[in-house]
Amino acid sequence: MSIESASRKRLRWKRECGACAGTMAEDMTAIAKPSGWIRARRVARDVTMTISSSGVAALCSVIALALNARSLGPGDFGTLAVIQAYVTFISGLATFESWQPVIRLSARSRSRLGRAASCGIALDLSAAVVATAVAVGGVLLFGESIGVSHQDRLLALIYSLTLLASLAGTPKGVLRLNGRYDVIAGNQLAQGAAVVVASLVLWAIEAPLIAYVAVLAAIGALYNLALFVRLLVYARRENIKLFNPLRSRSRRRFFWTFLVMATGTSVLSTLVSARRHVALFLVAGLLGDVAAGAYSVASRLATMMSRLTGPLNQVIFPELARLSNEESPSRLNRLNARITMVSACVAAGMAAGGVVLQKFIVVLAAGSAYADASLLFAILFAAECLGLAGMHFNPLIQVLAGTKPLLKIMASAFIVYLPLSFVLSGWIGIPGIAWAGLIASALVYTAMMVVSQLLLQKQIRITENIPGLTV
Repeated sequence: MSIESASRKRLRWKRECGACAGTMAEDMTAIAKPSGWIRARRVARDVTMTISSSGVAALCSVIALALNARSLGPGDFGTLAVIQAYVTFISGLATFESWQPVIRLSARSRSRLGRAASCGIALDLSAAVVATAVAVGGVLLFGESIGVSHQDRLLALIYSLTLLASLAGTPKGVLRLNGRYDVIAGNQLAQGAAVVVASLVLWAIEAPLIAYVAVLAAIGALYNLALFVRLLVYARRENIKLFNPLRSRSRRRFFWTFLVMATGTSVLSTLVSARRHVALFLVAGLLGDVAAGAYSVASRLATMMSRLTGPLNQVIFPELARLSNEESPSRLNRLNARITMVSACVAAGMAAGGVVLQKFIVVLAAGSAYADASLLFAILFAAECLGLAGMHFNPLIQVLAGTKPLLKIMASAFIVYLPLSFVLSGWIGIPGIAWAGLIASALVYTAMMVVSQLLLQKQIRITENIPGLTV
């Protein structure tokens, strides 16, 4: 055998091995990348579980609302609502939506999950301490300006301590990314059941307001701590390594990237929820606790919709993050158009139902003492339905352009909302604040729809101009 023929055989053998390796790689990719049917089944399963658990939790909230509103009366219930809204507002302002950066940084490469989870835990712990200090200081310095009177400061301080347990952000991100919606659903159902049982016991023994504050605060804190413990157990079982994210230069660089993402999503989340809390502060500060109690009943019944849109967004967000990395912009555009049409029809039907059944829902849930809040409920429920219709725009815009466009939209809407609520409340009273919220929600929906479409069209044009890529 000559040297030349031996070389040819070696070359042929290498080509055959390369072809086999390429075929194996393609097969592995085909197996690793789920088909559209498998993805649809997985999303349907996660959505079904999330909606079921959220629906049961929302029902538990309605039952607890009915018990607490009747037993406390409009005045004390308004005080409780203002305290809860204040703590929730500070939580959104000082803590981070760390679950979104965990998903965004780990969706493409699971090797980043340990780093992302470590950064999230460090950020959650730091933010919990800061949020508690801010909440306590705010009560002592500005309590009366937001409707917390001097005699109710102790109640607000007790409830503010729950912020020390605000550690559920990172656990939710890790568990959602790995498809463990059952863990989150189980904790959610346990919390809902605990709130109902506690409300029933407090109603039966005719407990004072301070007992309601202490018990409900403890239940909220235990929910967050339970999720954090589940994360530690899951990380140990799945060999997800957690470490100090500030120990080396590379880790600090990754932590900085995580912090920038988390800050953007935190500000965005705060702007989204701020209108609800500011509205209640305005009512309490201008009209007193009784008016705040009526507005709170209408707002809580209306925001039961967010009990569904929030978890649904948490299912859709990672799926859209994966689709944006795997599918062409044109297909993503067609999918966005279908979702927009279906969600708009569903939201319109639900808003119409809220208008027709407004008085029945309010009286059934809270009693005849809150019948005057029916119109408020119908307006606020329509605004929540707009949030449902535009739920998919949020993750789509974040994936394509980050949080900056959304921050501009939400900040502009908040700037419009504040003076508009003052003007309309001076003209038509409390319903004016609700109408201002509905108008702001409509502006947000329109802006997000336009921005998402522009971003998708831009991606399609870029893809068309790159030779060799098909759209």
